[in-house]
Amino acid sequence: MLDPKKGKTLWEMLMDRLHGSNGSGVAFYNPLGLTINASTTIAYANGPELADYDFTVKEIREYSRHIGEQVFQFTDYRLEGLNKKTFAAESALPICLRAVPNQAGAHDTLLLRLYDEFAFAEDFLSVVKDTTGIFEIEDEEDSGAKATFHRINAVRSSFEAAVLSISGTNLEGKASSRDTKAKKVEYWDYWRDEQKPTGKSSKEFVFVEMDEDTGWLQIWRGREFFS
Repeated sequence: MLDPKKGKTLWEMLMDRLHGSNGSGVAFYNPLGLTINASTTIAYANGPELADYDFTVKEIREYSRHIGEQVFQFTDYRLEGLNKKTFAAESALPICLRAVPNQAGAHDTLLLRLYDEFAFAEDFLSVVKDTTGIFEIEDEEDSGAKATFHRINAVRSSFEAAVLSISGTNLEGKASSRDTKAKKVEYWDYWRDEQKPTGKSSKEFVFVEMDEDTGWLQIWRGREFFS
């Protein structure tokens, strides 16, 4: 977590970082140590269907939001997978590795897949803003069935984050000043206990994110990432 500057919003702190780089690049929270256009391997344990793809980092997003009086950061690595059998651009597979700090001082990583995305829809927004904290989504394993998710830690309100969007990095591993954008997003997080055939359970996650400028909505769904 970062110590917030007294009297400044997350957005103002992000602007300070961008404007204070003097062309040398912007440092960002990068727990996986990846840079733009870097290749990364997705282990077979994350899904055999991913073994047919070569993945490349296309965008990095650093999220900053408040937890109490502290600033909490996590980072998304937006990857694009190219099918090694067809090399067809239309079959490219987008996934996201989300690295989140943990209490041990390290980080946990989730592998998320883009479940859906669409333009602003008031009726959909009413679903994530209701007071039940419940979100239902079609189960991947059982067509037509619904999987029920609940807000993480029973939180009911949304989170607002200042996002540093990075499409280019320099030789020092910093965000290239000319390849950065600042965004404001609102998001909702959900989870459920997923029962395995072995009898054990694991967490499955859903994140709904809305760009505050455009209203564009994305739904990401995933599980723990195995490196």
